[in-house]
Amino acid sequence: MARSSQEAVFQNPKHGQHLSAANTKFALELYKLHTSSTSDSIFMSPMSISVALSMTFLGARSQTKSQMGAVLHFSDVEQEEDESHLHVAFADIQQALSKPDQPYKLYMANRLFGEKSYKFLEEFLAAGRKHYSAELAPVDFR
Repeated sequence: MARSSQEAVFQNPKHGQHLSAANTKFALELYKLHTSSTSDSIFMSPMSISVALSMTFLGARSQTKSQMGAVLHFSDVEQEEDESHLHVAFADIQQALSKPDQPYKLYMANRLFGEKSYKFLEEFLAAGRKHYSAELAPVDFR
């Protein structure tokens, strides 16, 4: 029996399906927001925006985490206390898009920028490296 494309991409197809649905909702809302405010043509990558915000979501807590989860529809994905499956599903998508045997080459550059005087938790930094292959670049925002 052949595996579905979602099963081939995601370690856990159920989490992948929920993340795909959440990203689709977010993308449509974002597109509607931008098209209602301009008559010009627009080009955007909702996936890139979702990935960038999910990297930030790694460090969110309390009300910020709740608000980000609602806007990004991550609350549709998170069904357990351990949200690592959300980030594992994002890593699965990025890995599937960057496979060397594809007829295209897609380069994704993920990076977080943080105030250089702030001490970030190692747990946050390690999760960014693990799930997004992203390092934190210290920046002087003053």
